[in-house]
Amino acid sequence: MAQVTFFHYIHKDTVLHRMDGRLKLLCMLILSVSSGFATDWWDYLVPLALAAAALIAARLPVIALLKDMRFFAVIILIVMVTNAFTIQGDPIPYFPIRYVSVQGAVTGLRFAGRLILIIMVCTVVTGTTSLLTFKNVIEWYLRPIPFVPEVRVATMINLTFVFIPVIFDSYTEMVNAQKSRCVELRKNPIKRMKFIVFPLLSRTLRRTDEIVYAMESRCYSEVRTRAVFRTNKADWLILAVCIAVLVFVIL
Repeated sequence: MAQVTFFHYIHKDTVLHRMDGRLKLLCMLILSVSSGFATDWWDYLVPLALAAAALIAARLPVIALLKDMRFFAVIILIVMVTNAFTIQGDPIPYFPIRYVSVQGAVTGLRFAGRLILIIMVCTVVTGTTSLLTFKNVIEWYLRPIPFVPEVRVATMINLTFVFIPVIFDSYTEMVNAQKSRCVELRKNPIKRMKFIVFPLLSRTLRRTDEIVYAMESRCYSEVRTRAVFRTNKADWLILAVCIAVLVFVIL
């Protein structure tokens, strides 16, 4: 069965896999915020280099992840083209299309850099953190907030991350199955889309019912034993590096 690497936990024995989930999620937020403050090209280069080093240190399948980037390449391309044509400014010298401005192209490239950085950071976090640990971390952060059912909210977010890879995997499996049946040879794009959208929606809803029935059959309850977290010097060092990157981008 075809499987997408994005948003899948891949078990390894690395520093990032052993890292405290609370600090790992905090590092993800810090690097995501740094992408919003980035303006010059080196502001993107430093966080991207750190995210690339994290991918290598976590021993995640980089080639497979690059192949899976096709799901986000369309969104990045659409936003880049839209910014290039809608934002007014100076025309690009010697460019055949007159309506493309330099400012629009730069804005589109900045958006692409921010989105790529966020995708890489989320890939490292989801690839090195199990869903149970992720749920416990969210519950730990929400516990001090009054009038917030932290267990219920953490479970909802956890189920969301469960369904993201399920949807991607189902989509890839259906596309490969339809290619083997030469469905892509149909000239009408609406009919081709119909053969993807409705089966994908049906399978997702059916999978939702299966998870609900499984939780009910196991007598799921919000009263559970709280997780215990431990940190070490390597965890704090990684957090310090992420904070240094944020300060570098802001200054």
